[in-house]
Amino acid sequence: MPSVVVDILLLVISIYAIVRSSDLLVDQASRIGNRLRLRDYFIGSFLVGIGTSLPELFTSVAAVNLGTPTLVTPTIFGTIIANLGAGFGLGVLVLYFFVQTGNRFYLFTKTQALSNGYLTFDTKITFPVFFAAASVILAWAVCLDNVFSRADAMLFFGFYVAFMVTEINRGRRQRISSTESAVQQHDERSFSSRSWGSEAWLKVGLSFLVFALVFLPPIWSKLLEMSRDAGDVARFCFIGGLGLLFILQASSSFSWGRFRSAASDRPTARSASLRTWVAGILLVFSIVVLYFSGVIVVHALQALETDLGVDSGILAASALAIGTSLPDIAVALNVVRRGRHELLVGHIFQSNVFDVFLIMAICGFITPLPDVASGPAIISILASVVLTLPLLWTLRSKRLTLSGGIGLLLGFLVFLGLLYGYG
Repeated sequence: MPSVVVDILLLVISIYAIVRSSDLLVDQASRIGNRLRLRDYFIGSFLVGIGTSLPELFTSVAAVNLGTPTLVTPTIFGTIIANLGAGFGLGVLVLYFFVQTGNRFYLFTKTQALSNGYLTFDTKITFPVFFAAASVILAWAVCLDNVFSRADAMLFFGFYVAFMVTEINRGRRQRISSTESAVQQHDERSFSSRSWGSEAWLKVGLSFLVFALVFLPPIWSKLLEMSRDAGDVARFCFIGGLGLLFILQASSSFSWGRFRSAASDRPTARSASLRTWVAGILLVFSIVVLYFSGVIVVHALQALETDLGVDSGILAASALAIGTSLPDIAVALNVVRRGRHELLVGHIFQSNVFDVFLIMAICGFITPLPDVASGPAIISILASVVLTLPLLWTLRSKRLTLSGGIGLLLGFLVFLGLLYGYG
């Protein structure tokens, strides 16, 4: 098997592990938060805005710890572009072209479209849009000196704290918060998928396939080679994590399938029976798998840089960014599918604020980030600014039309073209 194929497979496997362990962390955090009777808005903000951004966080921290801090900025801003172009853009197109009848989607005309063919903005959830736009503009200004220092990290951390305090205070004035509704829909979707049907077999089969691929001789040899740099702990935690993720997937899909009819009325009833200490162990386990999967991702990117002769920053801003933004895209489309159109705005932009302010702050605290205004990094920052600013204009009319969704998707594709054209 060619070396480049092995590295690509390993990158895909590790991204899969990141996405699945992130889902597990979100589920357990929700259970613990409900048991501790934390405020719904507080739980919701972390689940929707932060939970889906954990892959970027752990991948970026792993990159810094492995001595490749130049991957942080392309990863973060590439993810923002993927969120806007793929998540937000596709969400608008789904609103325009499709309608749900039962459990199926149907293509139809604009007059029948959800929200009459465009995304409406609630005035209560426009604040994250303004803050997200300000975050990318500020990041561009701060990074002009080509170094993201610890002082810059302190500034970004302060802005994120201010954002969260404002959001929590705003949530207290709302009887039912938008992010709480998103979490409820996410939990309901997650539970209702635990059935004996073909979907369950597909999920379990995919999980088993990913786990089995690790033991193919070429991939196993590559992992052994990486262990010399990353350590055996990374390899053992990565492989063990994939195995446990497969077991948990099989258990949730089949062992609980018989409870589907009862759970459809009360989707949180079964999850509430899980003991808090068990949820805590699974929470810690998911964090460990997230981090060490990020370590494998970074090594796979470095190997692909050698194999393909493509800058690892370009790969981080494209392949890795798209892979780690999959949870955001999935939740965004699910929110639209369930008719919660306005939640698309809050979810995407809360996630983007977390990516820019908190992830860059954490990585900057660990070590100053070099080359943040050169090559793939500056292309990613400028592209995120270009995609974000037009959305501010749409807030005047409180809606985003089909042309806006197409524009976001085209902007994402143009960004990829510029990125690989530069390489």
